[in-house]
Amino acid sequence: MDIQLLRTFLAVAEHEGLRKAAEFLHLTPSAVSSRIRQLEREIGIQLFDRSRSGVILTPAGFRLKERAVALIGEWNNIRQDVLRRDENDLCLRIGATDVIWQTWLQKKLGTFVTAAPDCRYILRTGGRSELAQMLINGTLDCAILPEEIKYPGVSSQRVTELELILARSADITDQAAAELHRFVDIDWGDGFRNRMIKANHIAHEPATNTNVNVAWLGLAWLLRFGGTAWLPRAMIEDDIALGKLHPVAGINSIPLDVYAAINSENDIAYTTLRSILMPQE
Repeated sequence: MDIQLLRTFLAVAEHEGLRKAAEFLHLTPSAVSSRIRQLEREIGIQLFDRSRSGVILTPAGFRLKERAVALIGEWNNIRQDVLRRDENDLCLRIGATDVIWQTWLQKKLGTFVTAAPDCRYILRTGGRSELAQMLINGTLDCAILPEEIKYPGVSSQRVTELELILARSADITDQAAAELHRFVDIDWGDGFRNRMIKANHIAHEPATNTNVNVAWLGLAWLLRFGGTAWLPRAMIEDDIALGKLHPVAGINSIPLDVYAAINSENDIAYTTLRSILMPQE
């Protein structure tokens, strides 16, 4: 059986809908539907009852959901065991967005090395959607992202916070920047735009000039071409001190929670990561 079919099945079960699962998996709804039909053909029974309001698990679907998490976990344990150099080898695969690496996670690496001195590390960066998929697909043990990942077999917990401020280049006035003139839209998660509008009483959706998926690219755009963007204060302190960027007067900063999402399918890595990132538990 294709493990990806089981992962798709769990996403549909978790989100109770093909469209929401498709958005989460970054697939088309037709591709998700095709995978579910293929899985149902292979097993030989209907797994979901479908209606206009969404989908719900059939009794067979409930039974498969209980087994699917265990099956995927066993597959990942087999893969990890095959990749180990010896029986004592431990490899932690950690991913985070660029801004989280720059503002928090790099400083945290010393804690990792102290806690697991003989461990090997595979470190990755990328956009939040890309990293979430790597976590779900089992190619990462942990993804640290500005959003909570809700998926069977993944444990998410808040570990820190970023303070986002609205910054502008020198060629834009505070008034124009407050109206999001030449706005550079950085992907801070699905709920951030609503929080931005509510916190600062912005009466309209911003007219996006540029859309980027990682913070360093948004910052590079501002520094070269000018504009307005929400950026972490810790990331742009030097640029503010040099007068290259300016906080927009009268606009409230927005705290952004950062979550460590850990895949529980790799037992040893899961336990090690939780002890480092969530030591209070």
